[in-house]
Amino acid sequence: MQIALLTRNDSTFRRIKNAFEADGMPDCVRYTDELGLIRSLERSPPDLVIIESETEFSTSNLVLAWRACHFRQDLPVMMIGQWWDSVSMTNALHAGVDEIVVGEFRLEEIVARGRHAVERRRGERTAQSIITLGSSTLYRATREFVTLDKRVRLTAREFSIAWLFFSHPGALITRKELAHAVWGKELDIAGRSLEQHIYKLRAKLELDEHSGLTLRTVYSLGYMLEQIEAPHHRDICTTRAPRARMAEAVS
Repeated sequence: MQIALLTRNDSTFRRIKNAFEADGMPDCVRYTDELGLIRSLERSPPDLVIIESETEFSTSNLVLAWRACHFRQDLPVMMIGQWWDSVSMTNALHAGVDEIVVGEFRLEEIVARGRHAVERRRGERTAQSIITLGSSTLYRATREFVTLDKRVRLTAREFSIAWLFFSHPGALITRKELAHAVWGKELDIAGRSLEQHIYKLRAKLELDEHSGLTLRTVYSLGYMLEQIEAPHHRDICTTRAPRARMAEAVS
């Protein structure tokens, strides 16, 4: 079983590597930055990813973003952190982290939870295939965006971007996260292509106030997919309200 361990601490890597080796799992590879790990995941995904977080959990975790837009829900991710509180643990679980070990590292627990995560995910090769927000749906099998009145086919990269936003509605996704998760490159290299894809995606999906979904630019940071009340829906509600009041008056 191959393990990818993301940590900047030499001692942490040695201790965890030795613990897994003693348990019969000698193939533990160290990474010191997220982009290096992501590039490795694209070439040769391991059986388990372990991430050491030196601070509280960040909802903009790049590895989890990569897993979402590349449909690799079968890849278990475990996080360890000595300074986490209950809020960080709750956020991590909501974001899709499989196992968490907090406080002073207990090597036996890390190994046990790592094995448990792998066993639980083993055989889960069928990723989520549909996401729906309001009246809009993404279909992974056909790379289509479907609403009540249109069906749009997307390129592989456009679909990956759309899937990432649909997976995290209302959350800020930074340009750096998009560059790393979708392109596997630094922002200064992928930036221009990223902007072009965002522009095309907005146009193709008609993400504006009329569709009920808008892809908002957060100046100098990134983008946020938001659900809004479409004008036609407000009109329907407005016309129905007087009738409802009349019905109540009659009764």
